[in-house]
Amino acid sequence: MEKRETFKIIELNGRKWRIGKFDALTGSYIAYKLLFQALPMGLDSQIGNLPKGRETMSKDEFLALQRDCLSICQELKNVGGVDTPMVVMMPDGRWGVDGLQDDTVTVLALTAHALIFNVASFFEGDALKGLIDSFQGLNLFNAKI
Repeated sequence: MEKRETFKIIELNGRKWRIGKFDALTGSYIAYKLLFQALPMGLDSQIGNLPKGRETMSKDEFLALQRDCLSICQELKNVGGVDTPMVVMMPDGRWGVDGLQDDTVTVLALTAHALIFNVASFFEGDALKGLIDSFQGLNLFNAKI
């Protein structure tokens, strides 16, 4: 069995960051949001038959998605010769590290890295096709419970 990466280290704007993994429930919710709201930007044609007429995310939905992404990011700060993880976004929504409250580029980059790291495997190879195929023929009336 292949060992699953649980985090990755990146550098942005001269700072070191650790990107973690979503828990399974958050990850599946975010994959759902990407499939049904965030992919009308031309990416949906590459995936296949997704429902038409999907709506884009509201500001509140986007901010919630961004908070989920930032909650799994940490800045690695050198403290006494040791890289010490500092949370980017605290559970109550406050910033955990200095300088991000007005650094749109870094916040967007961290959000994108968190999304890509967490859902890239969902779109690789036949993973998405396998998931979609598993739903074929499934309906409430023929499901065996």
